[in-house]
Amino acid sequence: MTAHWPRLRSFRLRIALGSTLTALAAIILLYAMASYTIIHRRADIIDRMLSAHLAGPGFQATPLALWPATDAQLNASFSGFAPAASGPETYALLLVEDAANGPLYRSPAWQRWLGGAELPRGPGLHTVDGAGQSWRIGSAVQGSVTIWVAVNRSLSDAQVRASLTRFAAAIGVLAVAMGALAWYLAGRAMRPVEHLTGVMVGLTASELDQRVSAAEEDLEFAQMISVYNAMLERLQRSFLQSARFSGDAAHELRTPLTILQGELERSFARASAAADPVLEEGLANMLDEVRRLDSIVRKLLLLARADAGQLAIPPCPLDLRPTLDELAEDIGLLDAERAVRLDLPEHIAVRGDADLLRQVLQNLVSNAIKYGLPGGWIALSVRRQGEQWRIDVANASHGIAPEHHHRLFDRFYRADHAHQRRVDGVGLGLSLARDIAVAHGGSLSLADAEPGQVRFSLTLPAA
Repeated sequence: MTAHWPRLRSFRLRIALGSTLTALAAIILLYAMASYTIIHRRADIIDRMLSAHLAGPGFQATPLALWPATDAQLNASFSGFAPAASGPETYALLLVEDAANGPLYRSPAWQRWLGGAELPRGPGLHTVDGAGQSWRIGSAVQGSVTIWVAVNRSLSDAQVRASLTRFAAAIGVLAVAMGALAWYLAGRAMRPVEHLTGVMVGLTASELDQRVSAAEEDLEFAQMISVYNAMLERLQRSFLQSARFSGDAAHELRTPLTILQGELERSFARASAAADPVLEEGLANMLDEVRRLDSIVRKLLLLARADAGQLAIPPCPLDLRPTLDELAEDIGLLDAERAVRLDLPEHIAVRGDADLLRQVLQNLVSNAIKYGLPGGWIALSVRRQGEQWRIDVANASHGIAPEHHHRLFDRFYRADHAHQRRVDGVGLGLSLARDIAVAHGGSLSLADAEPGQVRFSLTLPAA
């Protein structure tokens, strides 16, 4: 089974990380190659200098009294290959031996560093370890005299490591700077997308005429913005055609429905006068269906206006307390056995259309009566929350199944237990009520409630 690495969801972060890691990998590769070259080049330079000293004329006929000066000169020659904090006696060591008379000269530190080391015999340069240090040793033979020169390569390696460590630290700082620069550049590159996203987020049905300018954008983003503007234009055209069709259809249906309702009412009156109960019952059923159809048409007309952004709300000041009192009285008339609980302030000052807001509240109360438990209760409560009024309509109920919550405000949607024709309604009331609430600058939602009850919350800006 193939394992998959977790994918970063942020495109900007992926771009910044990708570019930073690519540049960092190139720098690390260059660092490794440079380190290898520096280390081997340094070792080659030391070997060349050591070979030059051994082959130079200074070791061919040197009086015994001048060997200390030669030792000092060797230390000075190789001092540049050691860290500044090291002691001067540890750069290079000198040993001069006569085959017949033994040592003629020995550096003061020779015994401490190489006293127990076995000196190499034969031509060429050799590496010898002594007292925890690595020494590069070469020899020159002048008759019976053998001259050994040892250079401390450990000090040279320490100097190289210190330099490479500083360079590595600089790479770390550079990586942070590259990451910050890559994040900034990725952000600038994503600005057209963020601008387009902002326009999409703020887009509503009444603002489909918005377009995004591509005049100052890069060619790649300009093409994307042009495609988006073309899509938005097609969407606006389709939406306007749909809204116009719904509005025109609803408007055209109202006239024949009104005529049909009038004719049925007159026929019903004649059937009553003629004492024909069968015909009277049939006409009454037909009249009920026509009135129901007329209610649907009126709601569809309001929804079409809301979709088209034409549901203009006049900012008229009004008090909702009398409306709620009347609705409480209506509950008592429609269902005398249902208890009514009121928690209302003295005044509920809002701005808007009194008839539309009454329709919203009436719909909520009507639903509470229709779907509430028989003999239960209905509660109307209002409280001020900052600059808004919150109006709660609650009722005793078996509750609404969770799978219906997210669709309660969909048009023509009714929960399963409400599909029976004995419960009046077509599933447009809540959708229309929410659109009216939004048009007033408020909201309508199903609120959290205790078990055994259902609660709807309407919020409206306070006047």
